[in-house]
Amino acid sequence: MKKIFNNLGNGVLISIFGLVVIIFPITALITHIWTVVIAFKEGGFISGAISFFIPVISEIYWMFKMFGVNNLYAYIVLAHLILALPYSLFSNRS
Repeated sequence: MKKIFNNLGNGVLISIFGLVVIIFPITALITHIWTVVIAFKEGGFISGAISFFIPVISEIYWMFKMFGVNNLYAYIVLAHLILALPYSLFSNRS
């Protein structure tokens, strides 16, 4: 009986990681679009263009810039940057 629960737990864990591998790029794209919109509104055309082409650096910059102004955005970007490490380690790139 214990072996059945162990196998069931492994299957659920694999399913959760599989779901994260599918969802993470979609949320990364949404977060990046949000970053570019903020850059265009707060910094103008040049900031928006730079943010569009340099996603990770611009998301870090705007995260710090938005703390205290747009905390929802800042914490979402922070969580996303933290989750990027396990995603890059566990996702299969064939």
